[in-house]
Amino acid sequence: MDQSNELSYQQALQNGALFLEQHEKSPLAAERLLLDRLGWTKTDLLMRFADPITEQEYKQYFSDIKEYVSGKPIQYIVGVEWFYGYPLKVTEATLIPRPETEELVQRALQCLEGKGPQKVLDIGTGSGAIAIAMKKERPQDEVTATDLSEEALAVAKENADQLDADIRFLQGDLLEPVQLETFDCILSNPPYISEDEIGLMDSSVLEYEPHSALFADHDGLDLYQKMAFTLPFHLKTDGCLFMEIGFNQGEKLLELYKKAFPDKTVTIEKDLSGLDRMLIVK
Repeated sequence: MDQSNELSYQQALQNGALFLEQHEKSPLAAERLLLDRLGWTKTDLLMRFADPITEQEYKQYFSDIKEYVSGKPIQYIVGVEWFYGYPLKVTEATLIPRPETEELVQRALQCLEGKGPQKVLDIGTGSGAIAIAMKKERPQDEVTATDLSEEALAVAKENADQLDADIRFLQGDLLEPVQLETFDCILSNPPYISEDEIGLMDSSVLEYEPHSALFADHDGLDLYQKMAFTLPFHLKTDGCLFMEIGFNQGEKLLELYKKAFPDKTVTIEKDLSGLDRMLIVK
């Protein structure tokens, strides 16, 4: 790899894409790495295509490219992931937010549409993705977010401050920090992967993402089972619950949550890939 030597941003991007192709990685990542590191949009890049990239920028860019080739996720390299249109800081203390979780937020927002101020709870907030998206989309709501990890909460608080989202963050296990409270809408994306599924997972996920945010006991059902006993005491009579689930957990969780909420409608809904992904209680 040559040093910049008055290379333009366009040439740097082409070099990056070629390097990735040579190492059997998607060349599309070259643009994402450049844009996120520079804090640019695609429009910014197009307007400066012919401008020379600085030597420092080029060195950083190819350092990022090499890290990506080694298997490190883009989000941890540049420290950012976009969720529901909002840029979030992510570190190896937090799970990288997924598009499937955006679908969960979308369903919750549809349920609350037209309603006045609501009390909303996000259990196991991680980077703060769900709580922040809910608060930004419905500023009138009172949003609370919990997490067991002090490190994750620090990242979530930083994201909320950066995005001017007024959220109450509480440290503790699941619903423990809100023992005496009830909510209109509860959301959660808990760890739900079984240890048996390790062989199906991408090596970069296993190597870099926090295992405590991925894996759970009892075939990945542990936290759903624990919450099934306590959630009914925290959800208001006319409240709604949205939980992300594993693709093969729908049947068992449907049965469990119908018992937990006998007076409500419990459904399992699929994601855009056609897989069971959401447990919804209304």
